[in-house]
Amino acid sequence: MIAKAQNTPLERVRVLQRSLYRAAKANPTRKFGVLYDKVCREDVLWLAYRQVKANGGAAGVDHQTFEHIEGVIGLDRFLRELQDRLRAKRYRPQPVRRVYIPKADGSRRPLGIPVIEDRVVQAAVKIVIEPLFEADFKDFSYGFRPRKSAHQALREIYKWINFGCVHVVDADLKSYFDTIPHDKLLLSVRSRVIDRSVVKLIGLWLTAGVMEDMHVRKETTGTPQGGVISPLLANLYLHWLDRHWERKALGKRPHDAHIVRYADDFVILCSQAPEFYLDEARKVLDRLELTLNVQKTRIVDVRREPFDFLGHRFAVQPSKRTGELKTYYYPAPKAMASVKKKVREVVRVGQHRDLPLLIKEEVNPILRGWGNYFKTGNSRMHFKSIANYTIYTLCIMLRKKHKKRTKGWRDHPPSWFYDFHGLFRLNSLVVTGSDTSRYARLAAP
Repeated sequence: MIAKAQNTPLERVRVLQRSLYRAAKANPTRKFGVLYDKVCREDVLWLAYRQVKANGGAAGVDHQTFEHIEGVIGLDRFLRELQDRLRAKRYRPQPVRRVYIPKADGSRRPLGIPVIEDRVVQAAVKIVIEPLFEADFKDFSYGFRPRKSAHQALREIYKWINFGCVHVVDADLKSYFDTIPHDKLLLSVRSRVIDRSVVKLIGLWLTAGVMEDMHVRKETTGTPQGGVISPLLANLYLHWLDRHWERKALGKRPHDAHIVRYADDFVILCSQAPEFYLDEARKVLDRLELTLNVQKTRIVDVRREPFDFLGHRFAVQPSKRTGELKTYYYPAPKAMASVKKKVREVVRVGQHRDLPLLIKEEVNPILRGWGNYFKTGNSRMHFKSIANYTIYTLCIMLRKKHKKRTKGWRDHPPSWFYDFHGLFRLNSLVVTGSDTSRYARLAAP
């Protein structure tokens, strides 16, 4: 007996997305002109709100929070009024609140925080148009896509290195999200979407402006990082590079040069002539009015020099067991330093708290999140190093807090933290054994 599909908002939206995806896949040149009514659907807006709330995030320039919407305004009223304004074409986005996130090199990354209302409408548009572009996106693009992950991108790099593509173009785009030209980005959108109302919405978000130091600044290029639809637009614009690579068959013989891309981060792996393939990429990027970061873009032979990608370091080196050359990837030094800094900071700020609560609420989430991201590589010794550092930091904190003259190793051995205070065991995430047992579970569904 076949179970009947539930008629829930989530299931109805999934049916809509599957229909749009199949239609786009069946006809690669088809352009869709009737989409705005789907953006305004009650079930689409409801799911968009749920997705935005699940992602969390701070309030925008209007200081409106999820608690205020649900507790004071009422969710049904909020969505109904938003739906009415969308249908009447009276919706206008507000400026994006600009904040800065410190980077490991001391610089700051700009982040835009739209108001919740704008995030919901962006999520609704993304729900409707994403299946159309997903039908076109290439398999070697992994960033911010359904059923794609950073782990799969890492595994793809590992595969091509083992296949002899040991010359690597480690590319870096200069301020990619801030330099995308709006006119060419909207032309990319129109390659599939010709509904004027939907294209107008995207144009309004691109030109809504940024609120910084109580002043609104209009932007002529870029899509603000932090917007719900920004990752999709960023993928869409660099899709021209992917199309060029496939159209010229550069990933097939005799070239055998393979791109692995995660949003604006990408590498080119080849067995010969890496300068030629870097020039091929640069030609496309020049037409897109994008610039390679000369200081960070480099060509390496991974047999002689490692390279970093998505927080991991790739290296070809002799196996300690057999002596034969093997490919390894593991947490990069920056990733190690970053997690140590986070552990050190939460312990410093939370030293007045009860130790089990400090470990449970502050330390364990850091270790668990970091460990789950890096567990797929050759990370056993790196996990051991971070675990030892965490225990060392906690011991130093206890020594200062209780004014002990000794370092406290005898009073607080590792088992004391693990067995009595619930410290998360990083080594429980380590995957050992053959490549098949380690990586088979990461296959795409």
